[in-house]
Amino acid sequence: MNTADTLPDDDIDVVPQTRSWVLRPATLGIFLVVTSVVGFLASFALAVEKYEKLENPNAVLSCDLNPFFSCGSVMEYPESQLFGFPNQLLGIAAFIFPLLLGVLLLAGARIPGWVMVGLNVGLALGTTLVMFLFYISIYKIGVGCPWCMVVWTMTIPMFVSVTAHNALAGNFGAGIARNPIARVLAKENIAIFVLWLLVIAACVVVQFWNFFATLF
Repeated sequence: MNTADTLPDDDIDVVPQTRSWVLRPATLGIFLVVTSVVGFLASFALAVEKYEKLENPNAVLSCDLNPFFSCGSVMEYPESQLFGFPNQLLGIAAFIFPLLLGVLLLAGARIPGWVMVGLNVGLALGTTLVMFLFYISIYKIGVGCPWCMVVWTMTIPMFVSVTAHNALAGNFGAGIARNPIARVLAKENIAIFVLWLLVIAACVVVQFWNFFATLF
């Protein structure tokens, strides 16, 4: 089932020209490619520095900016290996699938609805993990990991935009696609993920205010 075939055009949106960007294959494809590449590179850089830290525990990593923002400090805690291996390896693997789908969308491929829902499930799990690690890093460990923050900044918008796509395209069912509240929230996906990221940024600033106060 193709994402655009689940509902008639007039049910998905009144005027095709005003459709949300998440329903345009090329736009969504570019977004998935860009966010996946950035997230993959951040995860890869973090993995490289993790192994550098294992070889030389005293090494100062490129992301060790100061006592408040330091990947190396976070790596010393068991939460950096939740499943028995470095968390960054999950990121390296996880960003490949949305990258592939983004490329297929740009190539004009017809992506079945169930595949997009599968991507949504994966991103939901990834976002849950990201929020858990955000809490652990900022509030328990008390140190921010710069590369991790890049991954957070890519994962959350990707999750919100794919959720919006599936809601508007009818992949969650015609009831959700026609629900006025669901449609408004889905169409305001950019505002939602920007607000989400701003809340995270505000939490970081408040928690590390002693550092940020020195910048003024």
